[in-house]
Amino acid sequence: MTSFAPPDKDQFMTIGILGGGVWGSALARVLSKNKVIIYARDENIVKSINEHKLNPKLKYSSFNDNVSATSTLKDIRKVKYLFITLPTQNIREVIKEPSLHNKEHHIIICSKGIEITSSKYLTEVFNEIMPFKSISILSGPSFSNEVSQGLPTAVTLATKDKKDFDNISKLIPNKEFRIYYSNDLIGTQIGGSLKNIYAIAAGISEGLNLGENAKSALISRSFAEMTRYAKKFKADKNTLFGLSGLGDLILTCSSTNSRNTQFGIKLASSKYDNFLDLLQSQEVTEGYYTVKAVYNISKKNKIDMPIMESVYNILYKQHDLKEELSNLLSRPITEEKI
Repeated sequence: MTSFAPPDKDQFMTIGILGGGVWGSALARVLSKNKVIIYARDENIVKSINEHKLNPKLKYSSFNDNVSATSTLKDIRKVKYLFITLPTQNIREVIKEPSLHNKEHHIIICSKGIEITSSKYLTEVFNEIMPFKSISILSGPSFSNEVSQGLPTAVTLATKDKKDFDNISKLIPNKEFRIYYSNDLIGTQIGGSLKNIYAIAAGISEGLNLGENAKSALISRSFAEMTRYAKKFKADKNTLFGLSGLGDLILTCSSTNSRNTQFGIKLASSKYDNFLDLLQSQEVTEGYYTVKAVYNISKKNKIDMPIMESVYNILYKQHDLKEELSNLLSRPITEEKI
């Protein structure tokens, strides 16, 4: 296991991380030149971080003395920078707690997904519930275990004010974690959310042993669907072709390290009458929830998304996997364009 030497105490900037999972802990290591406080509900995780400098969910990585944990929200109320790494569907419940609220917070959303109950992007949820000074989105191809080990990673940080990007970048002196600027908050959120749906489809393709040709075609056509969806919400096409769009899609669909891909593989390899046991057997599978929100949004806005719809039909209408595959292959032949 590796650890970082603590910096000079005069350099400390206190940072809060809302969420004690693997992603929050990986970011804590990236940010650990500063003082970092991780909020986690699980008292065992809090105890492990404080007493042993380890999160039992994050293998092969330890924290330095700058990182601590708490199960009390008010302990991170006064931090200037607050990174959000909670599962998307749990965010509203946590941030509505008044003891967390501080209008001086610079919020950095690192979670990926769309809220099911409201079909809202996370920036909209925060605007509705919680005061803040600025809000940003951190997204891109970034498996937590690789980030925590200091392996090279590049992501997008979307902010409306370039000064906020510059200030947040200074918190991350680690050259292996490279950040690129965007001012497209909606496009960055769309890419990070939708790619999880298509990773489930990629996993199903792999579980059915359809081959590498099929997976390549699936990723390409999934990207076409993502761009159609993003266009409806006036996202910048450059965002979709960048790290938080195409980059994240390729990583998530191509690797069995992806929880969503693993979920798809298991769906195709076994018979499940319901998916609760499978969902509970692994870390949060955001694509399962996001597809429900995207399905409703696409129907309301008349966006053609056949791969997404097939995933929805399998997960929420109990359609047969091979029947859905047959339906996709039977679609009329059209011009290829993005």
